[in-house]
Amino acid sequence: MTVNTPVAKARTNRAFSAASRPLKLEIGGLTKRPGWIITNVNAVTRNYLDATSPWPLEESSVAYVYADNMIEHIPLVAARAMLAEAYRCMQPGGVIRLVTPDIRKHVELYLAGSSSVDGVVGRAYRELGLVVEHPVDLVRIPIGSFGHHEGYVYDFDALDLELKRAGFHSTTQCELGESTHPALSGLDQRTDEGGAQIAVEATR
Repeated sequence: MTVNTPVAKARTNRAFSAASRPLKLEIGGLTKRPGWIITNVNAVTRNYLDATSPWPLEESSVAYVYADNMIEHIPLVAARAMLAEAYRCMQPGGVIRLVTPDIRKHVELYLAGSSSVDGVVGRAYRELGLVVEHPVDLVRIPIGSFGHHEGYVYDFDALDLELKRAGFHSTTQCELGESTHPALSGLDQRTDEGGAQIAVEATR
């Protein structure tokens, strides 16, 4: 907990109280977005929310939950707690959207051999300052880099099962940046990584 955390928690509670229902909630966000309450746990966040603990929100108060490259940073037990809270707080028919590295895609790139090293995903990782010399790096990076080794990584099947375990249904994989729900369209940040990311939506 940082010096900013109590202030940011109080600010989050005020934002939740003032927001009209149902609200749109982003977990692990960094950028302001009109109509959304953006939360995070970093030291300088404006609105602090530990999404793995009970949310200070009532049932049926949320229409949309969005988390981009957040869920892979927390262990599976914590992710299950987050999804359970999202389900509890979401109104019937509400939608959750999760974006995270797609481990299946990375394994496919590894199995494709040396040609993948200089592909779109390999170039994207190099631009982030990471070492990509061999196909195995395309599996090593999404598991061992960015702190993901302390969390839990996914493919579509794993996300589908975990979302259904929390009570959600109608899990679908979406193109990055696209959604049949206008509120969830155009939100994703890392759309140029050649399929390294997966976007999944599910309904309450």
